[in-house]
Amino acid sequence: MDRRMTSREYELYKAAILAANDSKDKEALRQILKQLIANYGLDNQDVQYLIKLFAYSV
Repeated sequence: MDRRMTSREYELYKAAILAANDSKDKEALRQILKQLIANYGLDNQDVQYLIKLFAYSV
């Protein structure tokens, strides 16, 4: 699980989160959250920051 996120992956996740926020797509945010947790774990600092970007609770 706890693998390191590359800067490219970080930017891709960030762009996807911002796009989902703009379109108010809570299901997309839910899927992104699942992927982040499955791939990197909740204790990853990048994951924690990306979750803070979510405009909606999922």
